Amino acid sequence: MTSRTTRMTSRTTRRRRAVAYTAVLIAGLTLAVAPVALADASSAGSDDAGLQQTVEPDEEVVTEDAVVTDGHVDVGPRFLDGEWTMLARDDREVPSVWRDPERTVLHLGDPAVLPAPEGPDYEFLGVEPGTPLYVVPQTQAPDVVWLGWNTQDPEVVDEIEQGATLRLDGLDGPGELFVFLQEGVSGPPNVLWNSAESLPQELWMEVNTHVHANWVFTEPGIYRLDVTMLADLADGTQAEDQSTLVFAVGEDTDPAEALDVVADAASDEPTADASASPDDSPSEATAPAATDAPEASAPSSDSGSAALIWGAAAAGVVLLLVVVARVVGARRARAAVERDAGDES
Repeated sequence: MTSRTTRMTSRTTRRRRAVAYTAVLIAGLTLAVAPVALADASSAGSDDAGLQQTVEPDEEVVTEDAVVTDGHVDVGPRFLDGEWTMLARDDREVPSVWRDPERTVLHLGDPAVLPAPEGPDYEFLGVEPGTPLYVVPQTQAPDVVWLGWNTQDPEVVDEIEQGATLRLDGLDGPGELFVFLQEGVSGPPNVLWNSAESLPQELWMEVNTHVHANWVFTEPGIYRLDVTMLADLADGTQAEDQSTLVFAVGEDTDPAEALDVVADAASDEPTADASASPDDSPSEATAPAATDAPEASAPSSDSGSAALIWGAAAAGVVLLLVVVARVVGARRARAAVERDAGDES
């Protein structure tokens, strides 16, 4: 009886979560969360109190590692010592602080697991309806990190021309990532990033706005999103900064391991010190390799490869002939010895 009750409770829980997800994704997540200039709190689409925020010019930048499992975080630009810098604004603290995205892990546990919805509008997800997905929703959900972006830093508002671009340059992870907005209850998804398609991909951020979207991951594991935040400045120059967004997706995915992965990747990147200085000269052992490299990548590489294959085959034939000759010679010598022994007897 207890086992049956447990199974019924489990089915009921899954059913409720499926219904809740459908209600959230089709209704809650599809509510209009268009970019809103929050200087005007009466603007259409700013009904969500979570989007009505003010960024102060003196908010602190902290450097320690952090793991975020719930609460409000935005990525956005600031000028640090006059340099355009991409940071993550952690609104879980009062007052808010800004963090290095590469040292901030966004951990999606069981509360973020939701079944894929039905309907042709969601075919871009590439999974069957009901497939478990890991979702950062467009509207805030309990026990799930709420990730968005903002261009509200006062100096940023003064310095950028019209807005900024957040560009996805690469993704390292076990599954796919989709970022999309939905406007209106019946509005189709507006897909901003789709890692199943060619990269880079860009999304636009209006100046002085605060926006949230749906972030969907198809598999548990560690994801590194290589991104660039760039903008045209009012003085005619362009500013850009590269960073990495780090996700530990899945209840059993270790956020500390995600930090280690990012640190290891950073240590593997070539630096200026790794390049040869003008005084360095290739050794005799390395010079041939340097000479051969362009030929291997030239348009005639197919014919070059064929030549190598045929050359190897020819060498093999020659070697075989040498071996046969030696065997035949040995047999003839042995036969001669045997004949001489017979004659003596």
